[in-house]
Amino acid sequence: MRLLFAKSASPHHGFAAFYTYLEFIFKADALLHFGTHGSLEFMPGKQVGMSGSCYPDRLISVIPNLYYYAANNPSEATIAKRRSYASTISYLTPPAENAGLYKGLKELSDLVKSYQGLRENEQRGASIVNSIVATARQCNLDKDIENLPSEEDDMAKKTMDERDDVVGMVYKLLMEIESRALPMGLHQVGVPPSAEESVATLVNIAQLDRPDMGIKSLPRIIAESRGKDIEAVYKGNNDGNLEDVSLVQDITLASRAAVGALVQQSTNAEGRVEEVSALQGVFDFFSGGSVYKKALAECGFDCPDDDLKPLFEYLQVCLGEVVRNNEVPTLLKALDGQFIEPGPGGDPIRNPDVLPTGKNMHALDPNSIPTKAACDVALVVVERLLESLTQQQGELPESIAFTLWGTDNIKTYGESLAQ
Repeated sequence: MRLLFAKSASPHHGFAAFYTYLEFIFKADALLHFGTHGSLEFMPGKQVGMSGSCYPDRLISVIPNLYYYAANNPSEATIAKRRSYASTISYLTPPAENAGLYKGLKELSDLVKSYQGLRENEQRGASIVNSIVATARQCNLDKDIENLPSEEDDMAKKTMDERDDVVGMVYKLLMEIESRALPMGLHQVGVPPSAEESVATLVNIAQLDRPDMGIKSLPRIIAESRGKDIEAVYKGNNDGNLEDVSLVQDITLASRAAVGALVQQSTNAEGRVEEVSALQGVFDFFSGGSVYKKALAECGFDCPDDDLKPLFEYLQVCLGEVVRNNEVPTLLKALDGQFIEPGPGGDPIRNPDVLPTGKNMHALDPNSIPTKAACDVALVVVERLLESLTQQQGELPESIAFTLWGTDNIKTYGESLAQ
């Protein structure tokens, strides 16, 4: 492995013979690499402007190099283009889904829900909190929660607010664990996504405010329907406030339900989304309202159409781009020697312009970052960072260092630069 990536080491004879065989014996018309990423583009030689003495140039020689590359990694795709003359064809990364809870953590979540229904009952509420503390310790959550009471502490002697604080801290950590993003398997080139995968992608797209487009995030719209500011709700959630932690969970479930209702209209009999239904507006007219508004109402949120309509029209467009089968046709065009349309790479959640995939990826204009959206996110992150450091150390730090990593700045359009 070291030999394949060492700047000073030439490729071993087997590696060199493979590319020589493809060109002169097998006589390949073209070569298709599957990335992210290979070894060819990291062979010794110049960083840019390859010459005959650079190994990537000598190995790929005159064979056309096509390269399936993950859409969210344009920085390394650029290396493949610079150093091995690749034409990249972007493919969609697998959608991320919430990790969920299991075993003791699921039991703990059920206990929290029981407490929420019985917290007014002095005796039952205290008894359930005792069980919550014991189960949290069995699940080793005491290592992540500061000031978690011991099992000997009698919760009946605590006030309701003190018990709420304990339950809020546990519930907050449970929600953090449950909401951690895990990839849903692998992306299959040319296979339309399942309804579940489409929902996971659109829920993530809907979580971001897009002020330049006049679109509010779905969590913000839902919170405002209860007269709350989503930033204040998130802050209360981070502080372990039981009411805010519960509201964040309700918002998460309502978001999934609303987006799920939108996707369901375009789901075929096999549970996959091949194309977006164009009849949605007609259905909404005859059924007396949009399916997503009804789904939110069933979850207990009455959200205004003025905010919902532009967001869900945008999500409908994004769904069409997510499911458009562009990856295989683009490969066939490339093998036929035709032009491959260029397009930006990056995180398709933050920048849906990355969609549809199947484009010859480029990174970004460094003069265009950080964007306003990146600055807005960075401001919140920095404020929380300084607040956390001040709590830990008792004062503001004298200096803070950031690593400006290329990939991260490209994916987030300059968030760490903005920080």
